[in-house]
Amino acid sequence: MSHSSLRLALLASAVALGGCTVYVNNRNPSNQRQPAQAQATRQPTRGTIPRPTNAQRPTQTTPTQPNTTKPAVEPPRINGRIAFGNGTLGAFKGYAYVIPDTTTRMPDLSKMVPFATLLTDSFIVQRQEFSGGFPGVLAQEEWFAIRYEGAFDVPRESGYTFKLTSDDGAILYIDGAKVIDNDGLHMPQEATGTKLLKPGRHQLRLDYFQGRKGTVALALSMGEGDAPPRPLVGVR
Repeated sequence: MSHSSLRLALLASAVALGGCTVYVNNRNPSNQRQPAQAQATRQPTRGTIPRPTNAQRPTQTTPTQPNTTKPAVEPPRINGRIAFGNGTLGAFKGYAYVIPDTTTRMPDLSKMVPFATLLTDSFIVQRQEFSGGFPGVLAQEEWFAIRYEGAFDVPRESGYTFKLTSDDGAILYIDGAKVIDNDGLHMPQEATGTKLLKPGRHQLRLDYFQGRKGTVALALSMGEGDAPPRPLVGVR
């Protein structure tokens, strides 16, 4: 059927239906708008975020672990008592290290592997000969170092004076800050330092090393203000 014949047939049907109006579109169907649903398929869905490519993805970083002096494997405890501690109880835990026989200053103990564990509540090693090494572990009488860590309490906020005597070198840290530097090869030598502390618990680290075989000493005391220093005692 031709296009004109189709129009006439539609008009006749309208008349037969009782006057219904019929609109006839003469445009070519190819020029008509596509349905809205078809258009929507070409538009990105609102609220959808395109998945990033590998170049766009944010770099994930591993959180930095806090620095610690605790070894990966706990070394054995000494099985007796020596000037520097025992193998049973104590507020301050010490790790012992073998150091090079050319050492003149405190080595970086964090890069070394300890050979023994010992404990003590205080540091009161007066000048004396050291022999026998670390019982049950290693007969190391010279060229060794010990790193002690632990906590102590103060009753009130105040300025505290610390006195450190050592043979050979020793360095004292309180709450991560260096308070006394008594480093080097020397006979028993005293050094002092002061620090303002708030009431409560504080962290101590004491690094000590012994050079050639002979006398040793390691004594640490603390006093509030002008009061005479007394041996610093840790808390368990």
